[in-house]
Amino acid sequence: MSVLVTYSSNNKIKIVSEFIANRIDADSIEIKDLKRKNGFFNNIRNNYNAICLNKTEISPEVIDFTNYNLILLGTPSTCGNPSPAILTLIDNCNFKNKDVIIYTTTNSKQGTGVLNELKKRVEIRGGRIINSFIVRVNDKSNNELIRNTLKVLYELDLEIYI
Repeated sequence: MSVLVTYSSNNKIKIVSEFIANRIDADSIEIKDLKRKNGFFNNIRNNYNAICLNKTEISPEVIDFTNYNLILLGTPSTCGNPSPAILTLIDNCNFKNKDVIIYTTTNSKQGTGVLNELKKRVEIRGGRIINSFIVRVNDKSNNELIRNTLKVLYELDLEIYI
């Protein structure tokens, strides 16, 4: 059984994640950042927290992965780093002996830094990163996002992990 866990600060990663979850028939859990607020100055604070790899308050705080053999973790790239919400979740959970696929969405060429940080943290918590990918979302329509995501899934042959 598979689970897709994502943090979404925008609709782009939500579209990508929902498509993947439906495609592989995975349970889907969206993490909420309880401290994140909208607005110009709040965006500066949100970006600062991402740059500093800070933690935040989230809901749910912990996910029990006992019944899952595959975990997909997704987060948007924020200033080249993962979101504080997904970092907090990783640090709160046990990934021991779990296969994990990590992914990010980005508007730029960045993304590898996000994957490297996720990989490091998941492995510290006992998980095995078996694959990773980046979906470029800049100026893409919803249909283009789905087509690009489908292309990435085919290239990875994601269904061999399910």
